[in-house]
Amino acid sequence: MDKKVKGTHVINILDYVEEKKGKIGLEEFMNEVKERSITTKTDFNEKEWVDYDIVIQFFETIEDIFGSDLKKVPRSREIGRHITSSLGHLEYLTVAQGLKELIEKAEDNWGKVYNFGGIELAGWDEEDGKASIRYHGFPANKHVCNYFQGSLEKDLEMLGLDGVIEHTACPVEGEDHIEFQLTW
Repeated sequence: MDKKVKGTHVINILDYVEEKKGKIGLEEFMNEVKERSITTKTDFNEKEWVDYDIVIQFFETIEDIFGSDLKKVPRSREIGRHITSSLGHLEYLTVAQGLKELIEKAEDNWGKVYNFGGIELAGWDEEDGKASIRYHGFPANKHVCNYFQGSLEKDLEMLGLDGVIEHTACPVEGEDHIEFQLTW
């Protein structure tokens, strides 16, 4: 099965590029994208499925031509924060009463955004303020891990939680999943 993501996800990445680098930066980005059948944002429909390989290609191209920001935060991590803050396909964030409910809603709604993989609340300790979150079925790519870390950072921020996110398992290093330990 081909791995696909809803077009809204890709459009949000392009919105990030335009917000950070302006229309000229977006044009430069699109010129660099190897997928030549894609030339503008309008080539994507938010409700249609898009090959996930395009997302990976976009992450890599953004890092190649724009690099990390001044704080040395990978752009793919910034994109995770950006997409989560713009909500878009993550409308369930606005109704979540806390982190546990947010992750449970993400599990329930996963198929609306991705046609593969999944998210799992692998551990929860409310008393000590700890959670373990796993993502399954994603390619071994550092940008994917950075993206999900940024998304979780924004989730904590939106819920008013001051916390730390530690990346504890990664397919790039041979694991079969991506995992983060959250403390708050």
